[in-house]
Amino acid sequence: MSRILFLTFCLAPLLGYTQSDFVKLKSWKAKKTESISVDRLGNFIFIEKSGRMRKYDTEGKNIATSSAQKITLVEPWFQPTIFVYTRDQKQYNLFDRNFESSTTHTLDPAWAIEPILVCPTHDNRLWILDQADWSLKKVLPASNQVIQEFNLPAENFENANFTYLREYLNLIFLLDKNSGILILNHLGNVIEQIQVPGLAGFYFFGDELYFVQDGKLKYFNLLTSQWREHLLPANTIQAIITDERLITLGTNKLATLYKYTIE
Repeated sequence: MSRILFLTFCLAPLLGYTQSDFVKLKSWKAKKTESISVDRLGNFIFIEKSGRMRKYDTEGKNIATSSAQKITLVEPWFQPTIFVYTRDQKQYNLFDRNFESSTTHTLDPAWAIEPILVCPTHDNRLWILDQADWSLKKVLPASNQVIQEFNLPAENFENANFTYLREYLNLIFLLDKNSGILILNHLGNVIEQIQVPGLAGFYFFGDELYFVQDGKLKYFNLLTSQWREHLLPANTIQAIITDERLITLGTNKLATLYKYTIE
């Protein structure tokens, strides 16, 4: 049972901040962008419908662009490479930071029959969501071993449309576009369900998971289960915050970059 309680604090992303502390740096049209992400260095990745990825630095400068390709899941935090999974080919690629070269890896059929989502882990393993039996498997590619496996409860997959898989703070996160965010521990137990149908994506800031809903950036503390939130510019549909920057993507596909400082 979810123990979520929405608390309206009207706080900025860091305690003690107000919205006026954000200073606009620049805006640009990103009309082909479907989703955005961020790497460990604070660079932003814009993922287009064609599968083309555009990388922007902390000043909003486009520093690298990939070719168009089929993409199911992008995970740029896997520094120094960018992890890209393609479901149709059952392959994942590890791109260098400028998209100039990559290595391709094909999933072993023994790992999963229908691997709809795959993501890297902090210890160089893979998590695989197998639609054939709705199991999550942790795999060690170097030895072809499935080192952990459990099945999702039926109520969590019967009407689901899973689009994203991520490991963080020793937890597993699944994005279901029909219902929201499912959080499991490494034993396969569901510890939280956050109801946000139609969510485009979610991200992490320290101990918090956050996402955009109803014009606000909402943060859920993974250690204390507490919530906080703050307003975003009108018509924002996606947003990412780092320790110095906030980037937003609006309904008109206008990207806007802001800065802030800690005093």
